[in-house]
Amino acid sequence: MKNKMKIFPIFLIAAICFTQSNAQPQKNINSLKIMKKFEKNKNFLEILFSKTKILCFGRYAITVPIEAELISGGASFPSKIEIIKGSILAKDEKIKEDIENIIFQNNTSEIVYNGIGPIENSWQIQYYDGKFSKEDGNLYFKTYIEKGDLIFTLGGSIPEGGTVASASARQAARAKSLRLRDINEIPDEPGYCLVGGFMRDNSYDGQEMVNAGLYFPSYPDVTFSITSNKNAYGDFQPAEFEKKLRPELSLLARIQQAKDQQGKNYPARTLLREGKRDVQHWHGEESLIRRTDGVHDFEWTLVGTPKNIANPSVLEVSMFTKVQHNLVGAAKTASLTDEEAIALWDKLLSSLKFRVKVPGAPPGSYYIDPDKPAQ
Repeated sequence: MKNKMKIFPIFLIAAICFTQSNAQPQKNINSLKIMKKFEKNKNFLEILFSKTKILCFGRYAITVPIEAELISGGASFPSKIEIIKGSILAKDEKIKEDIENIIFQNNTSEIVYNGIGPIENSWQIQYYDGKFSKEDGNLYFKTYIEKGDLIFTLGGSIPEGGTVASASARQAARAKSLRLRDINEIPDEPGYCLVGGFMRDNSYDGQEMVNAGLYFPSYPDVTFSITSNKNAYGDFQPAEFEKKLRPELSLLARIQQAKDQQGKNYPARTLLREGKRDVQHWHGEESLIRRTDGVHDFEWTLVGTPKNIANPSVLEVSMFTKVQHNLVGAAKTASLTDEEAIALWDKLLSSLKFRVKVPGAPPGSYYIDPDKPAQ
């Protein structure tokens, strides 16, 4: 709605100027420039989004141009999940490398189990990553699952108050919930989207982290990325978090603090837009700037509530232009103008939602309600 309110005056100004064409030729020229700029941005989005698709990662989904590619930055659900391409030989090599690395990191580490895993085509190692880990009973797991041409590695450990038996059962349940998923398949049940896979799950008490990015072949210098961490700052008591951390974590507060501390040394920039910004039910803040080297540096952050699935502690979105070889500013020029960059940002950010309804998420904040079958 905010964007529409900003567009409306452009039409109004243009209409007024055109009715006064004989008396105010300079205003006519200005209004024509405004209209052309608006139409250019409109056409840019219409062309790029003429065909779209939905991509999912973790519990989230986003509507993107048909050409867009999802780049995984890693996931934890509730512990780290690694995915590599390969067959049984790749799995064996991965297991060997992991064991060597465990011993290399700490020569007092001990592998206590190295054998068949909890499901077909799986393997598991159980280990202590040092003598103190063993003394404390902190046993770690790695379960390797071969599905198609992918190898999924599920990390794990004994949770607080848990046992070896309960941790083993948890690993088995995770392994059994895992299945292959075509990159364009959007599951309609609760769970976690992985690259090439999906883990069915309707419990929300564990840690969940996901990092993902978008690549646009037509605009290779543009990157758009999302980071979510449900349980960040979960060690703080709620009252302490609200009183101390929430104000400190605010994006706008951090920007102002940097200005106050750096004074005249604060980097020059062109401010395009900054302030509060709601995305679905998430009450976040954004800062859109163009740096002096021409890089568009856009950021939106939510300071949520620790361990709250509908409002994760950390939910951050960023977009950069002039990216090359994963280096911001390395490209010669930005492929997008200020107006185009903002238009793309708004289009993508507004479509970020939960894939499937989660507890506490209001209508409109998710793509699929599993309790309401598609018509």
